[in-house]
Parts: sequence; structure tokens; C-alpha cells
Amino acid sequence: MWITPPYRDGMNSPTNRLDDIAITIDREGFDALDRCVIDDVLNLATAADASPVLAEVFADDLAPAPARERAFGLLAMQITSGRRTRFQFCLAA
Repeated sequence: MWITPPYRDGMNSPTNRLDDIAITIDREGFDALDRCVIDDVLNLATAADASPVLAEVFADDLAPAPARERAFGLLAMQITSGRRTRFQFCLAA
């Protein structure tokens, strides 16, 4: 189920798509995401030169949901920031 708030005016930018995915994860969990949606996020992450460790955790069906949620949030920030910086964090499962 995709939720399109009225303020988006039908725009289909990566930021809007990531917002929709975040809403779905929040309301329905990772099981509600199709594999193609996860692959889309991974493609965006690769194009943005985002952290491969975060991408791996996000895509791992066996990782705990809180770790996947944190990984998605950090990936979304890296994708939308437009620039890669040296990552000074670690991800605990």
C-alpha cells in the first residue's frame, strides 16, 4: 500500500519514494515491502555511493527489524544528501 500525501502533487522524486517506503516500514513492517522495492533502494544507494554495510544490513531478511530500520534511515540520509562523507558511526545489530 502506497500513501501519497497531498503535499507531494504527484512528484516522483527519490526523496518522495523513500518517504513512502519509510511510511510503509513504520506502519506495516518490512514484510510489506516487495523485493523490487528493496532492490530500488539498493540501486539508489549504489548510485549515491552510500555505505555498502548499511545496504547489506537493510537488504538482509534475517537481520533484526530495528537494525534494518536504522540502516534504512541512514541510507536514506546518504542517498538524499547528494554527497558522501566519511562515515563516523557503527551499526549494532
